[in-house]
Amino acid sequence: MPTAKPRTVADSNNRARLLQAATDAFAEFGYEGASLRTIADTAGVSFQLIAYYFGSKEELWAATVDYLFERYLETGKGLGFTPSGNLHEQFHNHLRLLLTDMLQRPQLHKICVQECLANSSRYRNIIEPKLEHLFSSLALPYFNEVVRLGIVEKFTPEETCLLWSAIVRMNLFSPDRAVSTLGLPQGSAKSVERQVDLMFAILTERLAALPMQDGGTNPELARSMTERKPAASRKDTVVYPWRDAKDGATDSNRVKQLEMENLHLKQLVGNLSLEKKLLLEQLAKQPAPA
Repeated sequence: MPTAKPRTVADSNNRARLLQAATDAFAEFGYEGASLRTIADTAGVSFQLIAYYFGSKEELWAATVDYLFERYLETGKGLGFTPSGNLHEQFHNHLRLLLTDMLQRPQLHKICVQECLANSSRYRNIIEPKLEHLFSSLALPYFNEVVRLGIVEKFTPEETCLLWSAIVRMNLFSPDRAVSTLGLPQGSAKSVERQVDLMFAILTERLAALPMQDGGTNPELARSMTERKPAASRKDTVVYPWRDAKDGATDSNRVKQLEMENLHLKQLVGNLSLEKKLLLEQLAKQPAPA
């Protein structure tokens, strides 16, 4: 345990500088590669103060992870919706803020990946519980609210969270993909805006209203059916793996392509049959018109 706790303004400043220096060092070089002496030099404090404020290297690392998680929690807790305002515009602003924040402070994700790949006890004992807490207490409740308010209709809160995390992770760990695809500088305002616009359009796409016996539509029924169906059955299009077959393809290859096409068509028919069955069941439960 640390031998003493900060009690003065100087103590607080020294501790904050050490945490910031440790954040950059652990993210850049990993736990094993980070040097305590370099951290102290970067922070501009005496090397002995690391032991004074934190104790060991592992305790400094744990304090650094605590510090980073708290910063993300602070950002997440500040996201809320004003019912009287434009909910979709607020959601769009939240996505832009979250992605910008992640890009400006990528150290936590880098540390998590390092420890996960190393399968370290630090990851299992410290990071995993914190990630679970972050997901259950912040991320999932937020996306639950997004779905409850009807901002997102086509996806569950869990699916929405998964889709959004894919964009975040790509920017943190494979930024070259975004650069090569969009032709915009990594982390630039235009790149962030373009990606947020794309994900926002995907997430907020409306469900098609289902027809009723009287010729009207029932959006609520469409939504309830989507929530009941497994994600794998919610496909609007079929993507054929063979796509544009080359002219020089052999007869054997063409036969395989046709077999794959037939298989996908069977799957599509099966999904449509299931949707029809669920729709008829739901319609049967509707009260008869007066």
